[in-house]
Amino acid sequence: MSNLLFTSSESVSKDDMKKKFVDACKEEKLDYCLIVRQMDNPTISIMHQEDFTDLLASFGGNAATDRLPLVVYRYYPADGREELVRGARITGFNARSLRNVAAIGNDDYVYNFMLNETVGVTGTALGAFGNAQNGLPAAFVAPSLLFEEVEIRGARGEPKRLPLLPEPPMTASVTR
Repeated sequence: MSNLLFTSSESVSKDDMKKKFVDACKEEKLDYCLIVRQMDNPTISIMHQEDFTDLLASFGGNAATDRLPLVVYRYYPADGREELVRGARITGFNARSLRNVAAIGNDDYVYNFMLNETVGVTGTALGAFGNAQNGLPAAFVAPSLLFEEVEIRGARGEPKRLPLLPEPPMTASVTR
């Protein structure tokens, strides 16, 4: 099992993080800014062949690949409203992007996943404790991050349509 803990001695509360975010939006005189509330699983986020090609290219060095945020909101600083955004892609994001962190939250989120060879990780740990099919259990523990600048683009191709019907309930309900 592998663990990565991301911490800071200068962390801020959720309210202070939001205030810094809003202040940065207003300072830049932007009509809106984006809030990413949930990210994808990097080991299974390959959706298109060109994504796979980009991922393979990143193995050789410090190249960046696209990340697929799962939940993104457009925040309007003028009135404080939020609007759900569909099909966003974070592009050009790599380890060097961590230099642009404007604030680090005091909240911790544990992100568990299976690290496997699909994302180019091979070596003694994977060979000893996991395999290419099942992978090696890994975890990140990281707080909320506020970046000074991140490039976000729309999805490639035709956006997927929203479902017409709601999801069925996960529990059985008894009606009499």
